[in-house]
Amino acid sequence: MRGVMIKLGGALITDKDELRTFRPEAVETLAPILGDLTSSGTRVTVVHGAGSFGHIEAKEAGLAGGYDPERSEEQARAVDSVRESMSDLNEKVLGILESNGIDCEIHPPREWAEGTGPCFAGDIERFEEPGKVHLTFGDVVDVAGNARFGILSGDHLMERLAIEMKDTTLAVFLLNGIDGLYDRDPKDPDAKLIERFTKDTLYTTSLNAEKDVTGGMALKVDVSNRISSHGPSVAFVNGLDGGNLRKLLTGGDFRGTVFERAKSHERGTNR
Repeated sequence: MRGVMIKLGGALITDKDELRTFRPEAVETLAPILGDLTSSGTRVTVVHGAGSFGHIEAKEAGLAGGYDPERSEEQARAVDSVRESMSDLNEKVLGILESNGIDCEIHPPREWAEGTGPCFAGDIERFEEPGKVHLTFGDVVDVAGNARFGILSGDHLMERLAIEMKDTTLAVFLLNGIDGLYDRDPKDPDAKLIERFTKDTLYTTSLNAEKDVTGGMALKVDVSNRISSHGPSVAFVNGLDGGNLRKLLTGGDFRGTVFERAKSHERGTNR
């Protein structure tokens, strides 16, 4: 059995400019492909971002920075609201997957994880039950000490799960309408797709920077470098191009960005 991790970006599955606006197209594109993967015996884990169901309110209330005693009531309302919104978004994703006959198990981070960043605490053995697609998402979680709470990014969930779960061979980040990582803003007519990313690759990005409270594209690149340094392949692809995604997941030639895997003697050890 091989394991595949898939990240549905928040900008892909929501309209990040409109509060709590779901865009189902990418999930509908992915669902039949997931069905084929699981039928072939592949273990699949899906992580989705927050987009307009989380980032707008979280940014307004300063939740990423933790507890602020001068804004305690506002933040308490925002924590509840963001968690409720994330559950709503997760239900929408789950509904599409289940309507395609996919047996899912959901894992809201607030129920099992503590802390933020790639070294958050929480037992990930729950994701290894066979026969199910395991589904989790970025969330507001408890944080020890004075911070009290914080935002656990879906990208950091991807990082830890991809590195620590046995037999993970591939981690895929599905992007919103672009084919992968570009050397500059993909709206620039001179932008070029980076087909293979190495430690020496140069790029600039401001994609999602204004709306994303957890790091945007730059965080995805950092996370992908760390995942690939432990052995799994990492790819960025267009989440709306089902044909191309199917080629990637079945071992065919595809259009996207691949992160260079570390050689076996260079790989890190699991945490």
